[in-house]
Amino acid sequence: MKPLKRHAALIELSRDHHHSLALCLRILRAPSENHRAEIEPHAADLAVHFAEEEAQFAPYWHEIDAALRERFEGDHAKLRAMMAAPDYTSEAWNTEFATTLREHARFEERELFPAVEPYLPAAAD
Repeated sequence: MKPLKRHAALIELSRDHHHSLALCLRILRAPSENHRAEIEPHAADLAVHFAEEEAQFAPYWHEIDAALRERFEGDHAKLRAMMAAPDYTSEAWNTEFATTLREHARFEERELFPAVEPYLPAAAD
């Protein structure tokens, strides 16, 4: 895989986003299908991913725009709630889940990560 243009502390999170975006694409191509076999294992990974992000970004929230934190926390809360009460056979649920996850990953990559990168410690050589 080609190295990402990211602070070293964010590369694994970006790789996780890549996997999430691929899942979202598969769901959105066929939202009326039952995606339980794909979403359930990914949901477990997302729970870990969210916890890692929340711990990693906690020291920097005072440095960046409060709206970014609000969006971040709101998206995580919505996705956690959806994963806690899934409806894999619902086209509407599948579409909302995939769209929310896709937009959240894009938000982090395009807005949140660039805002937090200047405050992350320099990578050790």
